[in-house]
Amino acid sequence: MLARAAIVLTLVLISHLPFGQASAQDVDRIAAVVNDEIISLRDLDARMKLAITVSGLPDNIENRRRAVPQVLRKMIDERLQSQEAARLKVSVGSDEVMRGLANIENQNRMPPGSLLPSLIKAGVDPDAVKDQVKADITWVKLIMRSLQPTIRVGEDEITDRIEAIRLQFGQPEFMLAEIFLPVESPRQEEESRRLGERLIEQLRAGAPFQALARQFSQSGTAANGGVLGWTAPAALDDDIRDVAMRLDKGQVSTLVRTGSGYAILAMIDKRVTGESTTSEPKFTLAQVFFPVPPGAPPIQQLAAKAAELTSPLKSCTEMEDMGRKLNSERSGIREGLTLSVLPQAMRPVVSALAINKASAPMNIGDALLVVMVCAREEAVTNKSGLPSREAIKRAIEDERLDMMSRRYLRDLRRAAFIDFRL
Repeated sequence: MLARAAIVLTLVLISHLPFGQASAQDVDRIAAVVNDEIISLRDLDARMKLAITVSGLPDNIENRRRAVPQVLRKMIDERLQSQEAARLKVSVGSDEVMRGLANIENQNRMPPGSLLPSLIKAGVDPDAVKDQVKADITWVKLIMRSLQPTIRVGEDEITDRIEAIRLQFGQPEFMLAEIFLPVESPRQEEESRRLGERLIEQLRAGAPFQALARQFSQSGTAANGGVLGWTAPAALDDDIRDVAMRLDKGQVSTLVRTGSGYAILAMIDKRVTGESTTSEPKFTLAQVFFPVPPGAPPIQQLAAKAAELTSPLKSCTEMEDMGRKLNSERSGIREGLTLSVLPQAMRPVVSALAINKASAPMNIGDALLVVMVCAREEAVTNKSGLPSREAIKRAIEDERLDMMSRRYLRDLRRAAFIDFRL
């Protein structure tokens, strides 16, 4: 049914004109109906602008024509997921959305609080960004509530997995990320191939892999930026394994035709199974943003005021309260951070900062940022080269959860009424 997405192309191209040239009647027309919920042309155009912007593709008619089937498919899936979440009374708060935005900044090594301002500057509707992040979080919460409790992993399974890993000692292991573009019809074959080729062009030009995966990938890993985690070659399909074996750290593959579509792989890291490993220290940070509007007093004066307000604070709860008083959506708590995901200028500040002590204000352009370390988890060295039994259990649970969530979404699609309106 989604092959009919091309029907809306004429209207998408109309909406590509400035709104002064396209009538309100055109942009508010219905592009698709998902059960009793509509996707308007305005909704589709806002998401297309987001996808095109983060991919680095030129915003022209040809690129929109190639991207619209994947973008519309993802929007339909999100509507199905949100409807199921509403049925089961699963909700997501604005604080969770802001933490999700902060996680995207971490993954892309962006300065804290910079994602929305940079996209707004590029002409992207911030609500389209928040809606997508909310949809991703909603689906994760839904499957964790409805599917996670049904998964049971026995001690024998954990032992068998550990022995299988032990047999792989000395063999390579990959940290991979993927972008998956499905092919479910002859028409979709050409659409997915052309889109995949353009995405590779943008990746080679420096576009962030995880941002493209989040916008275009149709895999369950899309919400996590396409990251698959550490994977042994034996666990990969033959057509993927051969490509992965030839990649060096930091490289991106060519377009790979698999049994069900096209894939693009990124080699994030490599290691040898069984080698001792040392994890990075992890931090939980509280952050407060003090906006610097145009025409504001000198930055030194603002920094002095920010320091006056935050230096007496003695806990992350007080930092959170300060952020709320400032009505700053960008302020809040960020968990599980490593130094490597922080902007270069922040790393020495965070590493040297005592717990529950506010930093000096840092100038990040449109705001002053004050951070506080709430908790620090020191680095851990694993000399055995084997994951813990708990880590193995979580890995097996994640594998089953991924398989079950894909089946869940497939069933939602089959049961849904999806129609296209002009």
